[in-house]
Amino acid sequence: MSRSRELTNRFLQHGQVFSWGYACNELLTVFDRTISLSLHKPFSMRIMHQKERYIMTWAKQFFHTEIEAYQHRNPATAKPSPQAPIWVCWLQGFDKVPELATLLVSQIEMHTNNHPIHHISLDNYQQYVELPHHVVSKYERGCMPQQQFADVLRAALLAQHGGLWVDTSMYITQTIPEEVFTAPIYNVKGIQPNRTREAVACDFTKWQAYFIASQPGSVTYSFITDCFLKYWDHYDTLIDYFLFSYLAKIAREDLPGGKTEYAAVPENNSACEWLCDYLMDGYPYNEQIYDDMLHSSTFAYKLSNKCTFPLQTAEGAPTMAARLLDNLRKAQTARPTQS
Repeated sequence: MSRSRELTNRFLQHGQVFSWGYACNELLTVFDRTISLSLHKPFSMRIMHQKERYIMTWAKQFFHTEIEAYQHRNPATAKPSPQAPIWVCWLQGFDKVPELATLLVSQIEMHTNNHPIHHISLDNYQQYVELPHHVVSKYERGCMPQQQFADVLRAALLAQHGGLWVDTSMYITQTIPEEVFTAPIYNVKGIQPNRTREAVACDFTKWQAYFIASQPGSVTYSFITDCFLKYWDHYDTLIDYFLFSYLAKIAREDLPGGKTEYAAVPENNSACEWLCDYLMDGYPYNEQIYDDMLHSSTFAYKLSNKCTFPLQTAEGAPTMAARLLDNLRKAQTARPTQS
């Protein structure tokens, strides 16, 4: 389906299901993002905030029963979790993973801190979590985007089993600290904004879904899972790509237990969004910058399997992206063969 056809269908669906005002506002954010990126100017935060206000008002009304049900749930507590799992997912199967994701998954596997790692796909997710028929059916019928199905999976896995979810677009440079696994919940926090994602998700600097951890049964991810299941029992179209972010915001602001869990998360990985922009800009390789990145207090960097990273400068010199990819390939080749 072409991009224009996709936007038209979404506009009509959201106008009929939510409101025409919301549908128009959502379309404006899409156009503003496209134009702003091409002109290298900041996004319109005014448009984005209008959209956020609508979604938050709608969400608190629609999920009122779930919000009330979790008001007196005790927060998860920190505890040693040496067997807490690490979850990585490629729904189509890991034999379909592009090279960058393959290299990044290999990096994750080298930095697990001895925690077991599970590779989740459509073929095996039912070994770990059972989702209601209506959720699976709406994904199979194309009502639910693939990204949203992965969001439901990650929330349910953390709610039921705990552990750490790491997107296959994450570049892990150091051994994952044990505090990630022992904390009630964990997520990147205190993020330095970048130009490509700053005005896309609500409360961008406070929480992101690409590196999240939890003790089993946490208020945060149990609540989010319940909300996802209710949403897809009622709707056939996704209100926003970042619905997960809005539910996380409600959990940390409106649920006493969720607020306590989030307050226990220290600020961390503040530069996690910096590297993707830097690689896209095609800067030449700089040994000092590369070394500083590897030994920074940031150990988890968000890249993208959809971005283009130039491998040469205009003068023909290798870029930072070229050297990083080369080193990732060498590290993968040097790994012992898995029996």
